Amino acid sequence: MSADERRALQSILQCRTEPMGGRSYRCEHCETDHFAWHSCNHRLCPRCGSADTAKWVASKLERRIAVDHFMVTPTLPEQLRPLCRRSPEAFYRLFFKSAAQAIKDVLKDPRHLGGQCGFFGMLQTWTQELRLHPHIHFVIPGVGIGKDGKIKFPRDPKWLAKGDVFASRLKTLLLKELKKEEMLPASEISKLWKIKWNCDVKNFGSGENAVKYLGGYVFNGPISDSRILSWNNRTVTISVKDRNTEKLHAVEIDGVEFLRRYLQHALPNGFHRLRYHGFLHCRSKEKLQSIREQLGTEGEEKPKQAQEKPEPKPMLCPRCREPMIWTGHRSRAPPWERSLDRIWRTRYAA
Repeated sequence: MSADERRALQSILQCRTEPMGGRSYRCEHCETDHFAWHSCNHRLCPRCGSADTAKWVASKLERRIAVDHFMVTPTLPEQLRPLCRRSPEAFYRLFFKSAAQAIKDVLKDPRHLGGQCGFFGMLQTWTQELRLHPHIHFVIPGVGIGKDGKIKFPRDPKWLAKGDVFASRLKTLLLKELKKEEMLPASEISKLWKIKWNCDVKNFGSGENAVKYLGGYVFNGPISDSRILSWNNRTVTISVKDRNTEKLHAVEIDGVEFLRRYLQHALPNGFHRLRYHGFLHCRSKEKLQSIREQLGTEGEEKPKQAQEKPEPKPMLCPRCREPMIWTGHRSRAPPWERSLDRIWRTRYAA
């Protein structure tokens, strides 16, 4: 396993356990001590991220622009997936860079938008069966801003551009970057020029459904606990949805293969899988404000009034359901006690 895969597995196995530290409570009614252990907050952990997801979705829905939103999803060809495993950090960086530039180049054409666009994208690397399938979901408001500062709209308000146009531009940019960085031999690059690349374009109306769809993946891992139906000493059975029929069916996977598929989606430490471009970037607030003013919506977001935070609900005893008293804080265990090797020895030695 790579260092990123080991780090992910270590965090998931120790999530909400004693090595993570936490808070201690005392129930005076039944005179027992209880502990609330901290979460690991790893982005591959299926138990963490729900609070961050709700906060992110609410923020994006509140700041939407009052125009149609489109989702552009470029997908890498199968021939490039081995490169994702060999050099994930360098390759995913080039993929993000080239895909974002492709969208900017296509939409600045007067035949499509004719101005600077704004969008955000999220990298997703898995399928329903946890196989490696790198693609990026870009959410793009159907409005741009020209050099003169005036807003621009697509020729057809309900359509942005064909997916083949985005895919062709992405192929040109990414293959040039791979040749420049010498990440692939010339013979393989020439083969990639000859195949057709895929990019899907859909109109999501106000953008609410697009934001909610991405919200389920931004801070969560490739599979939730609810999709794991059963397991034994050798296999794991998961629930998979058929995209054509929208029906669920069970798929049995060998235990080692399940672990391999799951951990291959552990992104490099510090890699940002959610990125903003154009007038949606944090350094382009003036352009975003100008677009809102020209659309007749609020030009400046109203500052939220300071409200008194409600008192947190008391922790209830899991035995008698009576309120407990906070008695102290338990520190996180030192690194050598949280190592993956120690977990194997103490928990899975038998």
